[in-house]
Amino acid sequence: MKETHKNNLENQGYNWVKVSQMLENTPVSDCEGKYPGYAGLWCKLIMAVTSYGMMKNTVAVIHGPTNCAWAVRNFCLTNYSLYYGNPFLHMPSTDIDQNDVISGGTNKLIRTLKEVDRDYKSEHICVFDTCSTALIGDDIETAIKTAQKDCIAKIDYISGAGFTAPALGKSIEETALRYAEMMEPPAEIIPDTVNILGQYKEQKRCKKSKYPDDGSELERLIEGIGLKVHRVLISGNYDYVKTAPQASVNIISCPTWGIPLAKKMQEKFKTPYINQAIPIGIDPTRKWLSELAKFTGKNPDAFIEKEVQELMPMFEKAKSLVQGKVALMECGRNSQTAFARPMAMARALEELGMEVRLFGLHPMELKAKTMDAEYFINEGFDPLILNGVYPYQQPINIKDLGFKEGEYLYFTQDVFPAPGDGSRVETSVHLRRTKGAPGRGVGFRGTKALYESIIEAVIMAENKVHPTLYDRVHGRG
Repeated sequence: MKETHKNNLENQGYNWVKVSQMLENTPVSDCEGKYPGYAGLWCKLIMAVTSYGMMKNTVAVIHGPTNCAWAVRNFCLTNYSLYYGNPFLHMPSTDIDQNDVISGGTNKLIRTLKEVDRDYKSEHICVFDTCSTALIGDDIETAIKTAQKDCIAKIDYISGAGFTAPALGKSIEETALRYAEMMEPPAEIIPDTVNILGQYKEQKRCKKSKYPDDGSELERLIEGIGLKVHRVLISGNYDYVKTAPQASVNIISCPTWGIPLAKKMQEKFKTPYINQAIPIGIDPTRKWLSELAKFTGKNPDAFIEKEVQELMPMFEKAKSLVQGKVALMECGRNSQTAFARPMAMARALEELGMEVRLFGLHPMELKAKTMDAEYFINEGFDPLILNGVYPYQQPINIKDLGFKEGEYLYFTQDVFPAPGDGSRVETSVHLRRTKGAPGRGVGFRGTKALYESIIEAVIMAENKVHPTLYDRVHGRG
């Protein structure tokens, strides 16, 4: 750390270290360790059900108390319906009470599954257990086999008991693997087809929307080199998911969701995968496409060259404005769990010549996202991150980091950006829309939108001008 950049947190035990150091030095969570308690803020049930919420014509049966069902339903209605436009997901519960905890709820689950199949007439039903039903050892798989005999809908099971995998990353990994269990061996392999794995939240591929999603941009890139997208997971109906192994190759969007599923599909169906993920920036997007093209025998040079040439004027302008500036990249202000996307954006900022500093990530949350961290470290990207004993829900004040106004650009994350008068680049999916660019910023068009946002932020900060409400809501006015 530069001598002039001492921060006000050093006497509290904070220091700047490489991501690899923080990952290596952070112990596993236990009741008596340095970081006692829960190694991940999100409940596994929430992560499991919200991934399933990407599928169509489905019903999620919550095998547990009504309180658990309401907690997940509230999260889906507020976080997802407001920000991601996913359809309403039916979530009936078995309404387990204290008597069922004593006597067992297996029969109640069988009865509920039959009633759901009769009343909802959905194509697919998925059972999610909770802490209470997992603790008493309800035999869910046997219940499903029993109910399946009298049900038309296909029934599957994804574990949602929070205590079984408290680390967020492990919860996601276990959930992702279950979708491979829904798949069937392919009757044929369709040439030149690609699955995009790990596309979580924005996956509707609205090509004609002025605010496209990441799936749309990734599909545009894949089609640009002469290939065709077969499946974007997690999305579609049950038939869409079960036929995913017909693709020639898998490529990855989010590493936490995508890499475990890719490995499982390779193991189970021999489907190969390209180990590139979350392409933001010119070189990462070029590499993401080039490795896919090399595997499939395509020549991507002309397409990539055209895309890069269109980006270069914006790249050079942004680069000239950020010379000598530090990129302060926050990693999830309210949840302190975001890591893959901040790292991908930080890699793109380093490409612009910026000195990157990440902050706002509890060490245990990094430990819970080991798969993300190891992916970027193996790719040769290992920036500085603020290490310390972070209190949950009490984010770091950027003024305490020791950088003066004009020395840095602050890149926000999640829904509660920090106040400040310096250059602030809104990268949160919740608060930022850019016309013609994917919300989470991947690909060449997402990279262009990042450059545009940097240019606008620097100019506005210098001119002391703030964007209008119209601009904030709709992108460029």
